[in-house]
Amino acid sequence: MFEPLLIQPQIIEINHQSKLKLVLSEQFGNFSVLQLQSGPIAEVVVVNVSNSQMSLMVRLHPYLSLEVLESQEHVLSKASNSRGVGQGWRLFSTLGISPKLCAEQLRLGLSIAVDINNDNVGRFHIVEPIQWELVPLEADFRLGLIAREIQLAKHIIARSMDIEPNAESLLVEISELESIRNDLKRFANEGLLNQNHSDNDISQLDAQLVRKRQLLTRVYSQLTERANFYLAANLDIDQDTLRRKLESYQLLAPPQLNEIVEQLMADGTESSFALEND
Repeated sequence: MFEPLLIQPQIIEINHQSKLKLVLSEQFGNFSVLQLQSGPIAEVVVVNVSNSQMSLMVRLHPYLSLEVLESQEHVLSKASNSRGVGQGWRLFSTLGISPKLCAEQLRLGLSIAVDINNDNVGRFHIVEPIQWELVPLEADFRLGLIAREIQLAKHIIARSMDIEPNAESLLVEISELESIRNDLKRFANEGLLNQNHSDNDISQLDAQLVRKRQLLTRVYSQLTERANFYLAANLDIDQDTLRRKLESYQLLAPPQLNEIVEQLMADGTESSFALEND
């Protein structure tokens, strides 16, 4: 247990069938998930296990809270991890999954089913839907993976855009993209490239990240500002409000101007007023 972002370990007792429920604290927004995706959000080691009870040493990310729930029935998963005494796992976000989806599952509660089989071995699996994955300690190569930056860049490029985005989720994705670009530049500048990754590969990935950032930025601008320059800026204003504004303009305008406007409306032309001004 060497992940510095996790809190100090705590010992919890698990019955024969239980669930570990991880919940993202309400005071933290979706931007906090960017920090959660930089490493494991939980680390669990089996300390003791018997026929009906199991002791676990647990470390969590400070943004998360843990609740142990009793469960009467479990749906066994083929992807369950069997862990004995001294063995454990880390909880990572699945590569290529949007931070918005990861945040939504954590806010609703990420449930990890726990069961003890007849061989005094604990079995763990995530209850669907799955946006996160359990990685056994001995199979965790993410922390020491040299090309992790390249792998993350490829996943965010391949990730499809949200069909119904909102302003916050787009800003989260743009921030994530900028963070990965910075990591990619640092990776290249520190001379960590090997025969499998050249400067040309890094340049191509960075160019694709820039193009995706431009697309996300354009969508964000259209969402928060004017949706379409061919439409009126006050298109969303209520018609009664527009009518009251027009009446106010008529009261404030000189009588001669009101007569010209009425004449233009009666003629059904837009050029007569321009001709009179020339």
